[in-house]
Amino acid sequence: MLLWALLAPTAPCAAHAQDSDAVPHRTPRSRSLAILGTLAGGLIGLGFSVASGKGTHGQCAGVNCAVVVGAVGGGVTGFFVGREYDKNYAMYYRGAAPLRPTSVDANLDGVPDVLAVSDSVIAVGGSAGVQVFRNDDALTTSTRRARGIRGLDVLAIAPGAGDLVVGSPAGLYRFPPREGRGTLVRAGEVGAATASSDHVYFGVNDRLEIAPLTTDSAHRWPGITLGAPVLDVALDSARHLLWGITDRELIAFRIVDDSLLRVGDAPIEGGAHRLAILGNRAAVAIGEAGVLLFDIGTPDAPRSIAHWTTARFAYDVSLDGTRLFVAAGPEGVYVVDVSGSTPRTIGLARSLGFATALVSRGGRTYIVDRRENALRRIPSDF
Repeated sequence: MLLWALLAPTAPCAAHAQDSDAVPHRTPRSRSLAILGTLAGGLIGLGFSVASGKGTHGQCAGVNCAVVVGAVGGGVTGFFVGREYDKNYAMYYRGAAPLRPTSVDANLDGVPDVLAVSDSVIAVGGSAGVQVFRNDDALTTSTRRARGIRGLDVLAIAPGAGDLVVGSPAGLYRFPPREGRGTLVRAGEVGAATASSDHVYFGVNDRLEIAPLTTDSAHRWPGITLGAPVLDVALDSARHLLWGITDRELIAFRIVDDSLLRVGDAPIEGGAHRLAILGNRAAVAIGEAGVLLFDIGTPDAPRSIAHWTTARFAYDVSLDGTRLFVAAGPEGVYVVDVSGSTPRTIGLARSLGFATALVSRGGRTYIVDRRENALRRIPSDF
């Protein structure tokens, strides 16, 4: 009976271990704590029996009885405590192997919210305005812009000149890259923006509009009304296309001179948050529902091709090569192989912190970590 008491509490662990096969390999805590609890409980029972000097305790007679009761009690307690550890561990990794990429980091002020990247600079916007860093080996601080903008939650960098495009509930602003006052481009609640070397494309309420980058005054600019707030936009310069998302659609627009022509769309189920495009593929973060992947090779007929659901909440997405990066808030950053027809989760980098925004560019991925108030840069192919 004593042998059974030592081993029985560990028996259920085999089934539980099978449930955890998807997470990184480790000895289940339910098993190790059950064994530890059994041994500790048995020793406590023996000590109590010896200390009492009676050899009997209630209905339980003899030293062996006290040891068995203590061992069973300790083993069962250890098993249930360990099972909770195992549940938390499985939830912690959500079925993904742990990744530990090496990162180059820079400190951020205030509450960081949005991120934009060019070949030469990185800009992070939030409650402290826009912090600009050189895209060098050390992420050297360059300057700070747009300090007076409240609710800054849209940010883009114009290629070439490097002008900063900043959006807030009050309007859309353009700031010279290093110094000088900002210019109000459009009054109204701005939900998304991107820029080419000569134009700004932005969503204000339910309109998608286009304005010259060099404008020095605010207007209602040419555009198109979508009937739903514009949540994000991405420029496909090679094909003269602008892609946008509302909470229910992915939409393609042809850029014709200073106007936009709607050419195709695809439904989004689950509520869109952020958009990333690369070549003929688009990724849309849809919060609790994960990430939708689209084939956008035919702009007039984009189609959904995959749905990835491992993260508890997908805040943002980026694409680099055959990899999808998902900012998953407190979980960190998921790395997903999208080279095949079915997305395959490579792993989860929890060391990257509370990831809420990310951008992949030129073989590197840049992450905003709200936990440590840090900008992090990792190689995309680590």
